[in-house]
Amino acid sequence: MSDNSNLENRTIEAIRHYREALAVVDRLERKERSAHRALTRILPELGLALRSEDPRSLKDSIEIGLAAVSRQDQAWANLTEAAARLESARLTLAALERQLGYIPRVLKA
Repeated sequence: MSDNSNLENRTIEAIRHYREALAVVDRLERKERSAHRALTRILPELGLALRSEDPRSLKDSIEIGLAAVSRQDQAWANLTEAAARLESARLTLAALERQLGYIPRVLKA
């Protein structure tokens, strides 16, 4: 019975870990969408700056565009890493559930 109790405790901990990883992915997905929207808003301004032939305006637009691309890249990298952690947590939970034979009830923290 102690082995079953230990396995249940490990499964409960795995559920909590999975929930935390899912929350991180959700938050990072929102950040990535925001960064993507910012990047797409910059594109028309960059086009206008290119047509205006104003070197200062073009330089400013390029700098803003580079910052938006950097933000988008970082958001995507963070999201990719968090998704990998979520998948790892899911696999751990699935393995424990197979061993235990059921998913224990876990109160929301």
